[in-house]
Amino acid sequence: MQFRIDPVKFYKLHVFEENEFFEQPSLLFTIVDNDEVARPLVVDSKRLKEQMYKDEKIIAHEGKKKRQKDDGTLVIDLHADELLETTAGMNAADILHYQLDVFKKTMDENKKKKGQKIVFIHGKGEGVLRHALVHELNYRYKSCTYQDASFQEYGYGATQVTIK
Repeated sequence: MQFRIDPVKFYKLHVFEENEFFEQPSLLFTIVDNDEVARPLVVDSKRLKEQMYKDEKIIAHEGKKKRQKDDGTLVIDLHADELLETTAGMNAADILHYQLDVFKKTMDENKKKKGQKIVFIHGKGEGVLRHALVHELNYRYKSCTYQDASFQEYGYGATQVTIK
């Protein structure tokens, strides 16, 4: 039986473990486990990279995110728990990217509807999503006006956009 030993491991202290066989921490390899020869895990780096960067479809709540008020104002809730069934496996940047995609899609769907009002509920939080929305409005959707939405209806965490 042959073992490939990565020489880099000898430079990393966390790979050396306390054990009952030696007085000092040692680098241990399992050779036999449950009377079977233990095979080292071999990972194909190219295949791993492909799997990591593969586009996965995100399961979304299509019905929950949009609603229309009596006056024709479109209300879009950008909270992650309203847009996504689960955020498992997503970091904060992935969630923000998805929220911005929903924002852009909504803006693009309504850009020809002059006078259309859209309220984007982003929540108070740290203001990261709100700042990203304002940035998009200032640079990508310059013809639209925006303001804080009604405090009575939405509190501090909403922005109203009017298509011009």
